[in-house]
Amino acid sequence: MNISEVFDAAIDIEKRLSNLYYKLSNLFRDNSEVYNFWIKIADHEKSHCETLTLSKGCQSWDHSSAKKKNRTSVDVTDISALQLLNAMIKDFERILKKEMVSLQDALDMLLKIENSEINHIYDRLVRIYGFQFQQKPEESHRSVYEHMKIIKAFAKKYYRGNIPQIQVESAPSDISSKAGKITEITPDMSYGFIEGGDGERYMFLPEDISAGTWDNAEVNKSVQFSVVNLPWGARAKDIKIS
Repeated sequence: MNISEVFDAAIDIEKRLSNLYYKLSNLFRDNSEVYNFWIKIADHEKSHCETLTLSKGCQSWDHSSAKKKNRTSVDVTDISALQLLNAMIKDFERILKKEMVSLQDALDMLLKIENSEINHIYDRLVRIYGFQFQQKPEESHRSVYEHMKIIKAFAKKYYRGNIPQIQVESAPSDISSKAGKITEITPDMSYGFIEGGDGERYMFLPEDISAGTWDNAEVNKSVQFSVVNLPWGARAKDIKIS
């Protein structure tokens, strides 16, 4: 399985997980809290699918940047995990076609899936080509961190089974201020990249600029910026354009 096929497998899994969670939401329409929970995490999976699709697309237009970075490898363990998860989801899809499931059964399915390697594989895949697709700050609930946090809180309230609770990674945290320069601007899609003194590239959006404006953002402009660590990588914040 080559890297393109690994992307395709992961994208397919995220898409099917979204559909699976939407179907589960329909089983619990009489309880608004439970219904909204399944809708929310189904939306998360849909967002993950879109992010992987964009990241895969970088293979065709960002090769030169990718070659400068140490690519995160996807190994046999990742492939095996995707194959096992595919089989697990097929089993859950078959069950949902044939019978009604209780909330406890649904949470059993959910925790088995979220305790798998899918989120770690997602994290590695979106880093491979150096393209970090970021949600706007007001949409940060779609991050892997928020996804896991919401599931853990809901399971703690409702789950009575024996499957271990999922482990939630630390919240995104700020790190020290950096100096660098803008290396790429994509006006039509409103994002750009900054290269720090460490040689790393950090994506930024117009709302990440705190001194200056998006109109001032030009290639080779010097900047000061902070970095926030997100579950899938680092992003430039609080950007001050010289």
